[in-house]
Amino acid sequence: MTRIGHIFILLVAVLCGTAASGGVHPFYENVQTDEGSFFAVRPFYSKTVVEEGEIRDVLWPLYSRKEFKNEQTSRALIFWWTHNFEADAAEPRDRNWLLPFYFQGRDKTDEPYFALFPLGGTIHEFLGRDTLSFVLFPIFGKSQINEVKTTSVLWPIVSHTRGDGIRRDRVFPIIGKSVLEDKYEKRFVLWPFWTSAKYFYLGDSGRAWILFPICGRSNLEKESTWWVIPPFFRFTHGERQDRIFCPWPFFQKTKSDRMDKLYVWPLWGRKKIGDGMYDRTFMLWPLLWSDKYQQAHVDVSRKKALPFFFFEEKRLRETDRPEEEWTVVSKGWKIWPLMSWQRAGEISRFRILELWPVSNVAPLERNWTPLWTLYKRTHADGVIKKDILWFAWHSEKEPDTNRSEWSLLKGLLAYRKEGDAKTVRVLWFKLGE
Repeated sequence: MTRIGHIFILLVAVLCGTAASGGVHPFYENVQTDEGSFFAVRPFYSKTVVEEGEIRDVLWPLYSRKEFKNEQTSRALIFWWTHNFEADAAEPRDRNWLLPFYFQGRDKTDEPYFALFPLGGTIHEFLGRDTLSFVLFPIFGKSQINEVKTTSVLWPIVSHTRGDGIRRDRVFPIIGKSVLEDKYEKRFVLWPFWTSAKYFYLGDSGRAWILFPICGRSNLEKESTWWVIPPFFRFTHGERQDRIFCPWPFFQKTKSDRMDKLYVWPLWGRKKIGDGMYDRTFMLWPLLWSDKYQQAHVDVSRKKALPFFFFEEKRLRETDRPEEEWTVVSKGWKIWPLMSWQRAGEISRFRILELWPVSNVAPLERNWTPLWTLYKRTHADGVIKKDILWFAWHSEKEPDTNRSEWSLLKGLLAYRKEGDAKTVRVLWFKLGE
């Protein structure tokens, strides 16, 4: 099983109460399962351990550290990041970044790098670049992607790029030129007021220009476009697509082999891509949304009435059966900030309150969600459990074995029945068998 699978099973066990645990829930928790262990002193610290590694959180999202197999990562807010790709290597590929000022590490070719922004240095594997060097940014800089090299002076004003079949030069926004051999040649003068292009694609060559904000024209072998007051009015007709903006963004219509889109914004809109790959509809943007899309072997359906309602259902894609008969993998809904319900396989959970307004994430579930959960009902492995006001009231019922129990304040007053055996606790002392 993958590491994500181990963590998911352990998290479900913790949230649904199917793990052996001890503590004063939700502030202190210590859980052991076949998949690993979980320890928390909420909201200050939590530790999740599975076969392939562990996760530590300190006042999440303040600090988080993950160790899996031979890889280590850590993060403090969004500013400090470390990533050790091979922890047991003598000189591993690693990163130690304090954004946006300090960059130090070793790239996949074992070459070290260092930079202090904006003073100077070199950064590797950053912002899609293989290397990025600068001195007193933005005064001088160099970058490289594969064999394409760029030199900048007073970025973004002066730029010079050369590579295999690639030539780009600009003195922004006065003049600029970009060439990709046998593909296109693009120019601008006093950007954005004048831009033009020549296309050399086999079977679809042509020219285009835009005089912003007045008008524009594109004339290719397979497509013709007119712009009026760009980008507000656009009329495109061709073999690949037909597109109308009249005016953008209020009316948008696109028709092609791959995409079908119609927006009457902000009242209603729909966008479909591929054969069921993606289908999104909105009403009264940005309040009401409906999404359907494919994810690996699963079809996902989501409905949202922002910010108060969220629904999601995942079905296993079984092409030999009608869609309405596909197996439901998981299902759930949330009414923010009141309550939520979810089911994954044979495990279900209902709880009150739900203070997080968007989709819950694993670190939130580990460190914060239990603190504001006033009522929880879970159904797992044939056992129905209910908790009210954290540990104030707890009950369990297992109909198949004729077992039931409840407790007030962990035994101030409690009752347990299993078969014909009955037990009562008063002031945490057992009174009968």
